[in-house]
Amino acid sequence: MKPDLSSLWKHSRSARWRLPFALLASSLAVGCGQPAPEASEPGAPVTEPSAQDVVLEESLGTVDQALEGQVARPVVESLVAIPQAAIGKATASVFELKLSAQRSENEQFRGQTLSMVDGAQQLVFRDDGQNGDAVAGDLLFTASGTFDFVALQAEQQRIAQAQSQSPTQLTTAVFENRALVRTVPVTPLPAGVFQVGQRVPIRPIGLATLVDPARSLLITAPGVINDPTRTWNPCTNAGNPNGKWTFNYLMTEMANQPFTGVPPTAFVREWLKQWEAPRTINGFVNPPRGNIVPKLITPWPKLASGELNLAKSPFKLIAIVNRLDLAGGNPAYGAGNAGEGRFIFAATQGTGSSCYTVPFLVILEYGVDKTGCVALKAYAQQWQALSSLTPGSATYNAALENLTEQFAKRDLSPRKPNRSSINQVRTNEEWLAQPWELREFRLWNSQINPSSFSTTPPPILGLLNSHTVAQTPDRKPSVKSTLFPSYVNATAPSIVAGAYTVPLAWTASPFRSGRAIVTSTSANPLNPPFWSLPPASIPNRQARHVFSLNTCDGCHGDEIGTHFTHVDWNGALSPFLSGPLVVPDPADGAPTRTFNEMLARQTFLDQVANQSCLTSAFLSTSASVH
Repeated sequence: MKPDLSSLWKHSRSARWRLPFALLASSLAVGCGQPAPEASEPGAPVTEPSAQDVVLEESLGTVDQALEGQVARPVVESLVAIPQAAIGKATASVFELKLSAQRSENEQFRGQTLSMVDGAQQLVFRDDGQNGDAVAGDLLFTASGTFDFVALQAEQQRIAQAQSQSPTQLTTAVFENRALVRTVPVTPLPAGVFQVGQRVPIRPIGLATLVDPARSLLITAPGVINDPTRTWNPCTNAGNPNGKWTFNYLMTEMANQPFTGVPPTAFVREWLKQWEAPRTINGFVNPPRGNIVPKLITPWPKLASGELNLAKSPFKLIAIVNRLDLAGGNPAYGAGNAGEGRFIFAATQGTGSSCYTVPFLVILEYGVDKTGCVALKAYAQQWQALSSLTPGSATYNAALENLTEQFAKRDLSPRKPNRSSINQVRTNEEWLAQPWELREFRLWNSQINPSSFSTTPPPILGLLNSHTVAQTPDRKPSVKSTLFPSYVNATAPSIVAGAYTVPLAWTASPFRSGRAIVTSTSANPLNPPFWSLPPASIPNRQARHVFSLNTCDGCHGDEIGTHFTHVDWNGALSPFLSGPLVVPDPADGAPTRTFNEMLARQTFLDQVANQSCLTSAFLSTSASVH
């Protein structure tokens, strides 16, 4: 007899059991996305959460959000609500949840119960033949509760209004493993369906046309990134050196000296030292890039004490990014957070008219510490509201600052290191040396697996320390030729289903890397900027593709036809972020896949902001972190 799985979905407060929250199996990012947890980090999947695990989460909070608890979850085919009384905001209803019998991952849920959350209400869906469920084990789950049909009717009116203003048929997009697989026509439900005893479908719908990505998702408007009260330009010395979107302010808040005792100047200087000497991470060595001293540190304006003058930091704001789609759980199952908020900065070189941005990008990636459907919906609505405002206007910039202050200022996450919401800081650069390299840094806490951090020298409490990169093995020949195919072949079903995390070690050998290197195909055709071996080594070619796509160097390389950056040092977007992108499989030439990252994020934001929490039951697992 299978164990009752309802507690897995119900007791979601433990990070150990939270589920990835992705748009129909699509969770994409600018640059490297959310980190992958190790076995002894908060957020890593384990067999059973212990009392010590609970204490650990209470003290640290959710450090890793996108890939927590990589356990398979139901693949939903349909969901209906059947009103048992006159339509209202809390109508007594019977719910029927149908899981797809064509998906093997659903077999573990056959005959079980699933607990879902709709606002303050918990619904217990049963497939055990009890308490209203007609047939045990048929993958048709039944629950009783109440439903807000008034809100559902209002949503139908919103769809009808949007259709009246659109010259073409409204559609909603469906993605799997980041690829666009189909678009589904959207029409409002007829008024006659809202009757006692009628089966009313609850459908996942996101109207992408109602979200302007340049205003609500990836913001590079000059009136924002050059806001004179919130930003500072190191090339022109224009703006406010202490503004809320400056490198100075953000690093000062992250250091949180009143709590840690670490001065912001020391916090930044110690972080920069990570490039000056070798760093051993998970057994792999990140070589020094000594050019950081003459190129960045020496020219950096100094205080009278000789310390770095953060008010004149040589980093210019390039973009502000809303990554709601990287949320780490699913509101339908009582879990979830609001993903990430990000700032992208580019280093500058020179002074005056000879000053310009260079290919050294720093991405500050903050977890948004909100949980529950009500909070997520309100947060999503604030981002969507930006689509109706003018970037650079006083109203728009004030509204955007209100959003960024919900993750950027100090003390917002008391359970995390430094009480900061920062998840990780990532860099993407070739300015210091070749090859193009991506690195990751996190705040250290002594209870986190030390192997995921630099061990030579060891990490320091309260500071940013070198860390392994997400979902990416090392490119050492023995790793690529032996460990890589071994891991993909052993875990192919989980990889294809998006329910995997690249471990620190595989078969007792170090596996996950301390950096990601993106090479050009012409430089070394035997070591292309994606992950592949012939079919004889990796028979499951879809598993090869998904694995490669989710690595840093695959996502920033030829797996999706990208060259190093998704947002470059001048704010230009990669084709992956600019619209539909058709890419033949780089290893085999076929199949040809269509990607449309911005469409995915637009669809996701509109759905979360406007639909019932229960529609997120349709969201599928994804290991995507970039």
